[in-house]
This record gives sequence, structure tokens and C-alpha cells, in this order.
Amino acid sequence: MLSLRMASSLNRCVQLQSGRKAVRSSFTSVPVPPLQRPPLKSLQSRNSRTLACQVATASDVGQGASHDLTNPHTPVLLSEVLAAFSPVNLQTYVDGTLGAAGHAQALLQQQPECKHFIGIDMDPVAHALAEQKLSVLSQSRFQIHLLQGNFGHMKALLQQLPGKTYKGGVDGVLLDLGISSMQVDQGDRGFSFSKEAPLDMRMGPGAAASAEQLLNTWSEAELGQIFREYGEERHWKGIASRVVRARQEGAIKTTTQLVALIGGQRRSKPGGGKQIHPATRVFQALRIAVNQELQMLEQAIPAAIECLAPQGRLAIISFHSLEDRIVKRAFLKAAGKGPAPSDVYGPYLQLVEEQATALVKLVNKKPITPGEAELRANPRSRSAKLRVVEKLSTSTGSPTKQE
Repeated sequence: MLSLRMASSLNRCVQLQSGRKAVRSSFTSVPVPPLQRPPLKSLQSRNSRTLACQVATASDVGQGASHDLTNPHTPVLLSEVLAAFSPVNLQTYVDGTLGAAGHAQALLQQQPECKHFIGIDMDPVAHALAEQKLSVLSQSRFQIHLLQGNFGHMKALLQQLPGKTYKGGVDGVLLDLGISSMQVDQGDRGFSFSKEAPLDMRMGPGAAASAEQLLNTWSEAELGQIFREYGEERHWKGIASRVVRARQEGAIKTTTQLVALIGGQRRSKPGGGKQIHPATRVFQALRIAVNQELQMLEQAIPAAIECLAPQGRLAIISFHSLEDRIVKRAFLKAAGKGPAPSDVYGPYLQLVEEQATALVKLVNKKPITPGEAELRANPRSRSAKLRVVEKLSTSTGSPTKQE
């Protein structure tokens, strides 16, 4: 099992009313499991995650607030996300990947009926940026709750709010997966292979191990497996071997050291298209492993569906085939279209239980992708895919086939 300990994740609730900020905090602490390596036959995740939360002070969240607030991140598929939620009476909205609040800001402007906004993100810098944007927008029109943690722990985080928000009280949930441009552009985080930086790659303070620790402690077989399965890297075996040999001479500490070990020339994507840097897939694999991205996604989908009110919608933007495969199959299962097939990386589709009837309907049967104008304006959006489902009313029965 690939399980990176979620240690001492922070939680912060902020209410903005009448232009004044009142801070309400809660403290929850439960034991967290030790860091474990992946078994060599399967990277199958488990649903035995625990969560540790502690109060974050204003200074905690404010760290990094000196970053450019004018345009730190361009939200992907923005008009398509707005269209997906436009039919919804969006009284309570959860952005599970808050980031710099680009999607949130636009949605809250479009949906004036919103009374409660809940933003979840692991990154303290994201909280600082989002708070400044949304506090100006709110002006007592809606309450803002900022929760620091991983969206995979959505239900546990929402349980800390008043009422039964976590149980059928949410009208819309958005997950914009992967890494943000803001994080890539912060050179000291180690996400970019084009900048000299420590090999960190942690999206927030909750991740137990950095990319440097993984590279210098995991076995050749373990590293090869995450390069192969999380990065879909064809040369996984040789890269893992070079890493292990190199660290015998000294620890691998920086992005440039790792890029030099990977070597190679730019490669074409499967099926053609724009060539990618040879380090792209290895960096992706390490980032996914460090932050448990696929396991968190697996946990988040059933939790988000459970949180939705009837006619509420869940929209997920994915950026690579591993994520999209999980989202597609989980949505099909929740829509009552049969059990998840066993060949989907074995692993990541563990909804709470088999559904005899559908819980949701598919809003779009095929993923929505960026148009030509967006691709020209924001080339980083090229791999984005948006899928949306709508919660069915429990009183209608749920046919296993939708029109």
C-alpha cells in the first residue's frame, strides 16, 4: 500500500460577515499511521485513512502572502465549469481544491444565491491568496469557511462545521486536480524540473515525506514501480537503477540533480502531439506519491456524492489518464452502470458499497475539453478534462440507465 502519513494537517474556519472577520476554530486529533512503502505487486490503496487536524492561526495561513495576488493562476475550463453549475440553486458550495480561488470567485459572482462557501486546500499560500480575494467579494452576502487539509478528507473536514453539511447539505462540489500553475511557478517547492530547487513536492504541511526522502530511501524496485504506474514512464527501470547508483555517492537533493540522472531527449506523447520533457513523467510520479493524490481522489468521490443534496452537482477536472480513469469509472459506478471493472489499475475505485440503484446521473457522457481559444491563451490547459454528475432524488428511484 502506498500510504504517506497525513501528519498534523491544519484546519481553519473563517467567517466573513458585515466586512468584519470572525475566526472560529476547532481542534481534532487522532492517531496517524506510520509511513509505509508500496508492496511490489500492487499500489492498491485502502480506505483506512485517518486525519489529524489542528488549529491554524492567522500567521500560519498568511505565510507566503507576498506572492503576486493579481494573477497567480489561470483557472482552467472556467466557462465550462460555470455552465455546469448554472442550473443549480447553489446555496452551499464546496471548492475542494481552492487554490487561488479563480473558479470560486467566478462562481460566486455568477451565483448570487450562494449563502455558504467552503474552500479546502492543503497549501497555506493558497489560503492567504483566496482569503484576500473572497473577503472583498463577500461583503456579508455569504459566509466563508476556509479549511486547511486534503480534499480526500472532505467528510471529516465538513463534519467540523455547524449542522449536517457533510450529509446531503451541499449543492455543488468542484475538484480541480493536480498541481496549480501557482505551485509550479514557485521555484522553491521543487515541482518544476526547469528550476533549481530542493526536491520537496509537498503541496501542504500534512505530507509526511518529501520527494527527496523517497528518492534516497526507497528501494530500486519501489521507485521503479511508482515511475511506471504513477508516471507511466517507459524507461522506469533504467531511471530507478541510475537513481540508486547515484545516491550511493551522495544524497540526491535538488531538481537539477534528478533531471541530470533522468537524461534523455524530448519525447512525443502516445498518439503523437506535443513533445514533453524527459523528466515530466518522473516528476509527476513523485508528486503523486508524495501527496497521495490518487488515493485521496478515490476517497473524495464517494464522500462528495454523499455530501450532495438532490440535484446537486459534482464537477471534477483531471489532467492525466490516471486521474481521468478513476473519475470516469467511479462516476459510472455511482450512476448505476455496473460494478467497477477490475482492470482499472486494480485499485482505486472503492466506493462505499455496491449500489443496487443509481445515486447520480451523468451530466456529460464524454469529458469536456478546452476549446481552441483557451488552448492558445493557456497551453497548460491542453490535457484538462471535465466530468460532471448530478445527485438523484432519493424519492424518484434511480434507474440504472439515463437518457
